[in-house]
Amino acid sequence: MIRLQCPLPHDAARAYFLDLNRTVWESLPDGESVRDYLEDNRLAFLDAARAVMG
Repeated sequence: MIRLQCPLPHDAARAYFLDLNRTVWESLPDGESVRDYLEDNRLAFLDAARAVMG
């Protein structure tokens, strides 16, 4: 239901989740912190959520 009503935040949240899941089950790229690795998708999700919420 959320995917139908808010596709952009849903897609951004999914990308963020997949990166977070990847950090749990696989290792991070060399020299990268978890925060740095997740930051782009986190910001994309927050921007999409703000756009939908108005």
